[in-house]
Amino acid sequence: MPTRQHSASHASTSIATAGRPSPRRPRPFRQLLAAAALALLAACQQLPPQPSASRADASAEIRVSAIDMPWEDLRLALEDAIAAEGLTAPTVSHFGDMLARTAPDLGHRADLYTHAEILSFCSVGVAARLVTEAAEQIALCPLSIAVYALPGEPGRSYLAYRRPPQTGAGSATAEALMQRLVKRAAEGG
Repeated sequence: MPTRQHSASHASTSIATAGRPSPRRPRPFRQLLAAAALALLAACQQLPPQPSASRADASAEIRVSAIDMPWEDLRLALEDAIAAEGLTAPTVSHFGDMLARTAPDLGHRADLYTHAEILSFCSVGVAARLVTEAAEQIALCPLSIAVYALPGEPGRSYLAYRRPPQTGAGSATAEALMQRLVKRAAEGG
């Protein structure tokens, strides 16, 4: 027969066990959501990025220019164009490398681009005009231009940037700067 002390010890063990979280049970909604996300990702893998017939009309918000120039040359020409405007050296996002590196873990193709970088830079004058026009245009700063090349298109590269959504003087100034940079880069810097 257990002693009173032993019974108390057993009771405290039961209480401690009762306070612990129960083992994880499968959550059907989470499993369904995860399966749907994986199915969507698999479907997207089957659709490689395709250049449209008119890259400039691909989106009203994004301007894309196809340029018959090797990626390395266009990337250098873009950096030179930014410097020629008197802007500081851009911050570079190695976007293509990131996608290639994460492909095995995330399940997307590693060869979405042969090369892809995003150059971000700031013009204080343009930024001030943008945010004076509309406070939410802070989201456009710093300005960025992507330079990329697609598989199967040797010697052709692309420049792409987001257009400001407003139609005022600040947006026009930003758009003009981006157009100058793209034009100068396309001409070789």
